[in-house]
Amino acid sequence: MNGDWNGKVSGAKASLRLTAVLLLASALLQACDGDGSGTPSPTATAPAAADPSLPGPYPVGVTELTFIRESNTTGEERILKTLIWYPADESARDQPVEPSLGGVIDADVAADGAPFPLVVFSHGSGGIPQQSTYYTEHLASHGFVVAAPPHPGNTLNDCFPCREQAGLLDSFLNRPDDVRFVLDSLLALNDDAESMFYEALDPRRLGMSGHSFGGLVTMQLAQADSPFSAALAMAPPGGSLANLTIDVAIPTLIMGGRLDRATPAEQQEEYFDSIEGIPAFLLIFPKGGHLSFADVCVPALGGCEEGLSQERAHELVNFYANAFFQTYLAGEKGYEDYLTTEAAAGNPDIEFLASVPD
Repeated sequence: MNGDWNGKVSGAKASLRLTAVLLLASALLQACDGDGSGTPSPTATAPAAADPSLPGPYPVGVTELTFIRESNTTGEERILKTLIWYPADESARDQPVEPSLGGVIDADVAADGAPFPLVVFSHGSGGIPQQSTYYTEHLASHGFVVAAPPHPGNTLNDCFPCREQAGLLDSFLNRPDDVRFVLDSLLALNDDAESMFYEALDPRRLGMSGHSFGGLVTMQLAQADSPFSAALAMAPPGGSLANLTIDVAIPTLIMGGRLDRATPAEQQEEYFDSIEGIPAFLLIFPKGGHLSFADVCVPALGGCEEGLSQERAHELVNFYANAFFQTYLAGEKGYEDYLTTEAAAGNPDIEFLASVPD
């Protein structure tokens, strides 16, 4: 495994309006480089499943695998040094955890419970694969494998604050295929007896997730031709602002914050209101901001110390994300009881809407 953590399909033309939205999002995200209590209020009748915000039964392993594909726009190599969090064997329980990643490096993959659902996570503009380790580590502890590739040309190491329009457009045209390539590469390793992930991944249970620019990619990959079965988008910019038509075709949970100055909550509400005929959920933090979904936040940008603390925001994200993926990806019973408007009633930290067809 490479120890240098910090070093480490083809789309239609994006409009200038999309570029403007992503510019603002990237400017806010790139300004960050550093930061409640209690649990969500369940229904009066306790759900059958355990509190999804609590750590799961597995120790967590983390590794890095490199995949290389050809750019859609330039033909040059795109080196995708992908971080992967996964349920680890019990032998990792007492091993030292890499503090910046929340997992034991290169631990053995758990055999108990395999094959596991696989979730791909796409970082924000100017972000890094490990931008939301509180989330990727939490899902892994609950039996999900989470793969987070970089998007070359649009990472913290490539640009600051990623305002160049041509670069944003290039990333827009490459990001969905970055995700697909990493997904296909991991599924190939699932069939490779020499791989640490041999027979550890369930190709029938694939989830997509992402933040900001990565949230937009998530919405793009939630359409009818998607290889994924469930999608969770954090603060995605609205499709209408980018002249994009996004017809969501798989169960989707959309998250946002009222204090978000990059991709305002109205944009997430627009997505939710457009979804018909499939399970759709909307989680809004009244006092949360654009970076409530990342490991760190800058209070001056809103939604941190004077609003919703990072600790509380992360607890709520993990609560609903785990309940959602357990229900619509892992197929576990009981977690759907948490995903109701009634269950969230009276919790001042959230606005929650659910639309589940009969």
